[in-house]
Amino acid sequence: MTEEIWTALDSLSNAWRSSETVRRVTSVMPRDGFPSKDPLAGMLAEFRARSMRSHALRLHSDLSFFIRQPTLGHVERPDNFDPWFVAAYEVEAAFRVQLAWLRAQLPGYPLLRVPQLVANTPFTTDEFTWKAVWARGDMARGFQSSPPPPLLLGIESIDATNELQELASALRASKSWQWLAETRAELTDRDRQQLNSECRTLRAQLSPERVDEFEPHLALKRHQFREEQMEHAVAQLTGGAADYARAFSDAADTIDFALDNVMPQLVTYGRPDDVGAASDLDLLGADRISFMPSVPIFWTGRLVFISDPLVEEVGQVTGVNFNFGGGMENNRATVRLLPGAAASWGL
Repeated sequence: MTEEIWTALDSLSNAWRSSETVRRVTSVMPRDGFPSKDPLAGMLAEFRARSMRSHALRLHSDLSFFIRQPTLGHVERPDNFDPWFVAAYEVEAAFRVQLAWLRAQLPGYPLLRVPQLVANTPFTTDEFTWKAVWARGDMARGFQSSPPPPLLLGIESIDATNELQELASALRASKSWQWLAETRAELTDRDRQQLNSECRTLRAQLSPERVDEFEPHLALKRHQFREEQMEHAVAQLTGGAADYARAFSDAADTIDFALDNVMPQLVTYGRPDDVGAASDLDLLGADRISFMPSVPIFWTGRLVFISDPLVEEVGQVTGVNFNFGGGMENNRATVRLLPGAAASWGL
């Protein structure tokens, strides 16, 4: 990630925050440390406590999945649920159009012959997946050669044309996108044959019949099977074909981390709060740390600004451990740092 990406993402998030429909949806998202009397916020907090990993910009589909689960049938829907749920659908529809347009700016799109985009992988399945899927219909919309489409939320729209163009320019200049362009240009006929062969094999492995044979009902196990088969297919590739598939994953992850991970937090909660000093700091590898914050951190996915002189950067919480002992309560946070974000956001 670059400072240019963080700057463009902040501007795009501000455009989304200006929408009344978006504010209606995000206003009830749980805010740890700030109990809400809104029954919608209480419902969402209960789903989050039951491992719903969701964000406000694609909450409709994630919540639809959880509502259908028999073990969660007791969760009461408030009286104002239905109109709010319609607003959540409108927000998600606009978000997915935006995401599809940015993905369409990838080098070679839509002719991305990689195993990850074979039908029924975690990238493309119509069933449960943690990913924002690459819809087949989006690849035929000509987004790669058109300006950003209007982001329509019912009768409201978000004017984000300039912000989307700036973000697309920043993504094109990123190392991951440049690597994808380079590996694509270097593909040989033999590489293409290997990619086509592995895609055919994976398509057969992920046929509905094969997935049903492995697990007919449980969504998480079906997802795990798809993921394992996809990863195996990528691991079978060699040479330029392997480089190209890995470059695609890297470029796709860059979009998803920015748009489907960081941006929803900015839209919902604004720029991150300062959590102060980082006591008992451990370095866990590239851009990953763990520490004891001076203020409580409660939920994963949250963006925080760590103003400790040893860090002075924005990070996203990936894990929290609580410790109760000696009459005291403290917690330890694991964080993925976002290099350049603090400077880009003026923190």
